[in-house]
Amino acid sequence: MTRAWLVRRPSLILLVTLSLLAAMISTAGAEPSSDEARTQLEQAQDRLDELEGQFNAVVDDYNEAQEQLEAAQDRVAAAQAELERLSDENDALTSATAQHVRQLHKFGPTVEIATLFGSEDASAASDRSAVLRRVLSGQQADLEQLSATRTSQEAAEALLVEEKEQAAQLAAQVEERREEIEATIESQEEEVARNERVLAAAIDREEAERRAAEEAAARAAAEERRQAREREQQQASTTTTQTQQASAPAPSSAPAPRANAQVAVDAALSKLGSPYLWGATGPNRFDCSGLMVWAWAQAGVSLPRTSHGQFTNLRSVSRSELQPGDLVFAGSPRVHHVGMYIGNGQIVHSPRSGYTVEIRSMNRSDLRGFGRPG
Repeated sequence: MTRAWLVRRPSLILLVTLSLLAAMISTAGAEPSSDEARTQLEQAQDRLDELEGQFNAVVDDYNEAQEQLEAAQDRVAAAQAELERLSDENDALTSATAQHVRQLHKFGPTVEIATLFGSEDASAASDRSAVLRRVLSGQQADLEQLSATRTSQEAAEALLVEEKEQAAQLAAQVEERREEIEATIESQEEEVARNERVLAAAIDREEAERRAAEEAAARAAAEERRQAREREQQQASTTTTQTQQASAPAPSSAPAPRANAQVAVDAALSKLGSPYLWGATGPNRFDCSGLMVWAWAQAGVSLPRTSHGQFTNLRSVSRSELQPGDLVFAGSPRVHHVGMYIGNGQIVHSPRSGYTVEIRSMNRSDLRGFGRPG
């Protein structure tokens, strides 16, 4: 059957297809049309993106609180080390002072008078007086240093107490924030599930309509081929109407122009299917910013821990300048999600709890900008 013949005789295919679709729609009752189903799909996806944004925002807050807690713990450790050093110094000075006291006890309280006036040998008296002055002078210096050391030790102890209290308060805040995050996730899971059911139902309806249309077109094409054989005696081997559809190629990344960016892209793609875990930076579980940190670390590039920190600190590029390996940021009013651009309008990212690292379109309603590591 030639293509020109099909153009001249479209009526049969059109009539058969329309009649089958009409029969399907009449039995579906109040089911939405294809356009309505597509609208529901888009609305469900927008809502999922919004929930994902809320979730990733609180994860970013948690990661920042963890960084503050670690910094406080480091300060506590430094204060503890200083306290131990001052304590050792205090022990040494106390021992030295005790030695001076024992020396004075040995000479006796009236040793200087007896030395100066009780000795018949003036030279011996002078020697003894010099020794006594050295003992008394050393004792005075050590006592002054001991007093200063004890003052420093008391200050260090006070600082240690203050640092520990601050660390404990921060730990409590982090734990409270963790509980808030978990409560937020739990409250959102039901709404996410409803949206996903709407999305799945819309996909099922579209798939059913697509299959019905394909079957109708296939039957109509078979009828056309039968008539064509009768009218034009054309060989069946020239018929191509049933082989027009081809499977869509699997998503793949475009080559990156920079070697280290290609390493980062390959690293991120190697984690497809890895589960989401908030606060995780790999190597087997990731949150959104953690996947970027791990992937670029394989290329020898260090990134800030949170998506907001990455957005703030990386060099900004325009959409027209995007290259594989660049980061794509989203979130409103504050950036709270990030993925890695792999070319062809797609990103690889770790979406949210209950999901795994995946490839998806970078387009979303709260897209904020693009950054280039390295």
